[in-house]
Amino acid sequence: MFKKRIRAAGLALAMMLSLLAGTATAPTATAVDCTTTIKIWSFGDVFLPRLILQYKNENPGVCFDIKKSDLDPLNGTNMITACAAANSHTGPDIAAVEIQYSGYWRSYPQCFVDLRTMKRTKDQKSASSLKSLYLPWRWNNGVAYNGSVIGMPTDVGGLEVAYRWDLLKAKGLPYKRDEVSAAISTWEKFIAFGAKYTSKLTAAQKAQKIGFLDNAGAIYTAMTAQGVMKYYKNNGTANGQLVYKSNPSVKKAYDTTIKALKAGIGTRVAQFSSDWTVGMQKGKYAMMLAPAWMMDYIKQQAASTSGKWDIANMPGGGGNQGGTQLTIPTAGNPLNRQAAFDFLTWYVAPEQQKTAFLTYGMFPTTVSLYKDPQVTGYKDPFFNNAPVGEIYASGVQKLKPIFAGKYDRAIDKEIGAALTRIDVLISKKKTYNAAAEWTKAMSEIAKVAR
Repeated sequence: MFKKRIRAAGLALAMMLSLLAGTATAPTATAVDCTTTIKIWSFGDVFLPRLILQYKNENPGVCFDIKKSDLDPLNGTNMITACAAANSHTGPDIAAVEIQYSGYWRSYPQCFVDLRTMKRTKDQKSASSLKSLYLPWRWNNGVAYNGSVIGMPTDVGGLEVAYRWDLLKAKGLPYKRDEVSAAISTWEKFIAFGAKYTSKLTAAQKAQKIGFLDNAGAIYTAMTAQGVMKYYKNNGTANGQLVYKSNPSVKKAYDTTIKALKAGIGTRVAQFSSDWTVGMQKGKYAMMLAPAWMMDYIKQQAASTSGKWDIANMPGGGGNQGGTQLTIPTAGNPLNRQAAFDFLTWYVAPEQQKTAFLTYGMFPTTVSLYKDPQVTGYKDPFFNNAPVGEIYASGVQKLKPIFAGKYDRAIDKEIGAALTRIDVLISKKKTYNAAAEWTKAMSEIAKVAR
């Protein structure tokens, strides 16, 4: 997230992990005895140090035991084990559930406290009373199929394009913000623009893994988040109807990603690897599809490139990558539930989400901030004074709700694996069969998604 939040996106090519490192000076916590210790399971830095310290200062006696894991072990194995042993109450008081797993856990409301039944100590408001504060489709990520509220949203991973304007200019291509947005307004134009950039590279540069886009596999993730339906159709039933085979937008995203791979516009460097970070620092790629939280990561990892970046609009209009729901598992200590709810609702409140955006780049889910001048008027000098608040606010409001199903994560993995196999063959200049790989992915998905 803006943070060092490890978000595995599951499309093996993109290896979408979210990281955020915070730099702002946090308030100093005073040493106190812990009257209540809230046990938290998280991935990366979903829980920002600055805000944790602020809460400690405002609530003497409240302490935190935060255990960080990678996404799949946390939202998969660990939480499944905790739910199965809920009666032992040895699990976490709060658990972070990434948006890719929301469909799965919405099928198991018994594993979480229904937040409609909780009331904040300070004003006796329940989750139902707070619902109107949040972007509706993000709120729904935390509503179980039986109607119970199992989680409340932190950020929304509004997706736009971060690019090196100096590298585009050096290649004689459009480099001003509006010009770039127009030049890449559709995915077809985006690939063509990338091909023009790539055509100006020497063989030696290509051998050094210099390219246009950091990783072309990211296109699949972005495209499938732009429609009104992904792998499931909301047919009025609790779990929805599986439509991953028949939904044309899924196959189109698959085919378009293959076109990008074939065009060679990506560097084929795994995102969040050391080579990827070095590439960012040394200008080995000119563009990346960047959620709002990625801005802070770029600042931290490529500080010497300040002023050389800019932000353009996402092809196809808007996009989303990532986002988290904070939950209170039934496996936690019942005696800590009130303290957990008080902290959880404080953490996702507009005031804290505003701080998270201005400090770490996490874009808020609280809709009132989309009209807050400090958010919408925020310009970032690192990104050539791009109006990042306005750009990301506009993008996330273009998105339509997509029904999250139980096996979203599993389907992502299988299609991602197919794209990876194709990319490997392309990189070795070998023949590939996109149709056969699609059929294989569909067969593997059918084994788990029923």
